[in-house]
Amino acid sequence: MTFAVMEINQRQNLLPNLSLGYHIRDSCDDIPVSVKGSLLLVNGQPETGRGASCTDVHRQPSPVIVGDAASGVSMAVLRTLGSFSVPLVSYFASCSCLSNKKDFPTFMRTMPSDQFQIKALARLVHYFQWTWVGVIGVESDYARFAIQLFLKESAKYNVCPAYVHFYPVALTREALKELVNTIRASTATVILNFSGESELQTILKECMQQNITHMQWIASEAWATAKALWGDYSDILQGTLGFAIRKGEIPNLGNYLRGLNTSTVQASEFLTELWEETFNCRVNGSLNTHIHKEEVQKRGPCSGKESLDNVYTSYADVTQLRVSYNVYKAVYLIAHALHDMSTCVPGQGPFQNGTCGSLNPLLPWQLLSYMKRTNFTTLGEDVRFDENGDPIASYDLMNWQVANDGSLELAKVGFYDASLREDRDLVINESVIMWHRGNKLEMA
Repeated sequence: MTFAVMEINQRQNLLPNLSLGYHIRDSCDDIPVSVKGSLLLVNGQPETGRGASCTDVHRQPSPVIVGDAASGVSMAVLRTLGSFSVPLVSYFASCSCLSNKKDFPTFMRTMPSDQFQIKALARLVHYFQWTWVGVIGVESDYARFAIQLFLKESAKYNVCPAYVHFYPVALTREALKELVNTIRASTATVILNFSGESELQTILKECMQQNITHMQWIASEAWATAKALWGDYSDILQGTLGFAIRKGEIPNLGNYLRGLNTSTVQASEFLTELWEETFNCRVNGSLNTHIHKEEVQKRGPCSGKESLDNVYTSYADVTQLRVSYNVYKAVYLIAHALHDMSTCVPGQGPFQNGTCGSLNPLLPWQLLSYMKRTNFTTLGEDVRFDENGDPIASYDLMNWQVANDGSLELAKVGFYDASLREDRDLVINESVIMWHRGNKLEMA
């Protein structure tokens, strides 16, 4: 996000007479924390107890919020901010329920609705003639709505669910046993999971321990490119198929991310934590407020010679810019809407009597109106939104393959494009797929 803001502020053909600013808060993937942070943003207030001075109180309120990643958290924030009419642009919340403009009139997203992902998954299962499929998901709005849609969509192709099982976010021993017993007892060898990588990790660990390693996994987009799962569970996940959101190649982002040094990271507690964990040292004057373990507090000071050029971190890895690309597009959506407002000709505006939107003060409801009308092109992609504020869906079909050195190779083996007609929207290059047990017939 900060890179996109910097890039826009340096451009002469987009918002040439205006500069974007931002506040960043950590939602911690937690509803109370996210709601509190959102209220602070729209009121322009700093968080108390964090060294805030009187001058900080007068910070500019945020007329738009980029976030949240989770569908459930986004819904809670939207309901809380309803009276403010502040637009919320999510980069990862995919629940189809958020397309309901009656309940969520100020919501937009650069993440496709699950309505399209589900159509793609149902078509995928039908393509390979898998008619007996296990379906599991974490207890969440995301998984419940997605599975409901999948059962309805897949029934059109005579696909039957061998079982449908929901498991809690915090998997107890009993809940884990019940889930794994369900998987073991079924004759289905294809399993579709709707969750994030953290919930799935516990399940995969138990499957390894119980030698349930013969399954063909189908990933929801939430974990379709989750490289962190590969190290311990490559034997299970080899051959996994899943639709991932569209990847972007953002020029100069890698250099921007690697350009950090010990001095610059001190301005952000997020970057300070990254620096300390990556180089096993302590940053002087750290703003970091998270609680360190006792042994971590014994770390020596950073030398100032540390460089991200010399180590691998997922932070600086720009090979799979998917969620990050959605954030990038969210910032550009806001910028293009503001640009349209700033170039509006009086008498030709979208409001009563052709009036234009106000830039000073900037009114959130007017900004939202411009955002809903905005179409733009970035990095060669035509970004458009439907009447529900949802982008036109496009997914890459990913296959988890073993590279020569044993690492994970996320191979694109097809795509789904909702803008194309039905006989052309799904393309699969079956010849390049690496299957879990060598070939598809062994699993079907």
